[in-house]
Amino acid sequence: MDMKILNAINIMAKFKHLFLMAVICAACLIPVRQALAHCCTQWGQCETCASQDVGTRWPRTADIIETFVDDEFVAHRSWMVAVFWEDNILPAMMLMADQLSAVAMMQTSIIGSFIDAKHQMETQRVLQTIRARAHKDYHPSNGMCEFGTTVKSLAASERKSELNAHVMSQRAQDRHLGNANTSAASGPDADLKNRLAQYKDTFCDPSDNNRALGLLCDHGGANPGATDQERVNKDIDYARTIEYPWTLDIDFTDANLTHNEEEVMAMANNLYGDLVFQRITPGTKFNPTAASQETGDELAATRGLYMDARALLAKRSVAENSFNAITSMKASGTAGSREFLEAILGELGVSDTNGPPDDILRMLGMDDSDSEIGPSYNAQMTMLTKKIYQNPDFYTNLYDKPANVERKKVAMQAIGLMQKFDLFKSYLRSEANMSVLLELTLIDLQKTVGNEFSSQQK
Repeated sequence: MDMKILNAINIMAKFKHLFLMAVICAACLIPVRQALAHCCTQWGQCETCASQDVGTRWPRTADIIETFVDDEFVAHRSWMVAVFWEDNILPAMMLMADQLSAVAMMQTSIIGSFIDAKHQMETQRVLQTIRARAHKDYHPSNGMCEFGTTVKSLAASERKSELNAHVMSQRAQDRHLGNANTSAASGPDADLKNRLAQYKDTFCDPSDNNRALGLLCDHGGANPGATDQERVNKDIDYARTIEYPWTLDIDFTDANLTHNEEEVMAMANNLYGDLVFQRITPGTKFNPTAASQETGDELAATRGLYMDARALLAKRSVAENSFNAITSMKASGTAGSREFLEAILGELGVSDTNGPPDDILRMLGMDDSDSEIGPSYNAQMTMLTKKIYQNPDFYTNLYDKPANVERKKVAMQAIGLMQKFDLFKSYLRSEANMSVLLELTLIDLQKTVGNEFSSQQK
């Protein structure tokens, strides 16, 4: 800032001569005026007096003017530096610099505030966007909860059905082999007697065979035939006994014999092994060292018949395994998902009268006293793979958050995989049955080839 002032002073010094000439001209007028004034006091001598006075007083006038001009410039310089600059301009410019600095800092602070506000608003917008996305993506819908609640306890029901199938297979094997504590332990006569008594009391219908079964169905009661008309012919009616119900009151993990268990085992007796094999007694027939041993040919024939019987039982068990698997899939499971299945059926319009006849109670299963039991694996899979999609709300609920729609797709894929695995196990059972049928078809051909081969060797 001082350099600017010095430059101004230098510029003024350059114009010193101009100021000097102006001052000289002004100063010259002073003695002239004095001489004129003096001459004018003398009337008629003004012109002569003035010319004489100027000529004699000019050197002194020039000295006075030069001295005056120098003094004025010195005074002006002192005034310019001390008064004009130091006392007025410099403080004012310093105050102005302070004010400008303060204003600049305030402007910078305002700009910084705007930048901070910009970043703050952008951060809030990002956080709000993330919060909204999280709320949208991680807020499950009711439709998604239906899958989770319906599939509840499905694995436990499946495992329970596998156990029931194993028990049914073991029971059939014990009956055919004549193991202890079975109705056929002593042979086919005892088995038929026990089954006939059961038929009279439980399944006999006097109207069958053109109402000619009145004598056969007489079991000494007030009325011949089955004591419970709802159980008539359920030992041979596959559709009514097994196919129609979603859930059967079958649970071989306890010691209680239910109506459904009795009906299923009676049907299995009629379908697989209506006549059991004669029991080979005594056991010494297989002991060649016993006192009552048979001849070699008789012993070999007895052993061959027994092994043929076991081979036949093995083939029959393959076919019976499909029956046991289908039946056990409808056996009662765990009750974890029953209330949710009831809600879905209620939305579909299935009646719930809280008493017999109750459609929901019949579909999801009830025991002999019309009390609720756990829905079967078949019932839960029927709801997951069919009934849940018959509700229009399922399709309207697809107008949902994209994340929930994707979750539903994954859940449907998982259910589809479970269903495909059930189909795979069914295919395995079908292949096993086809293999047994093929082996039975080839038995005669195998015997023929074997006989021809034996005759050639002899």
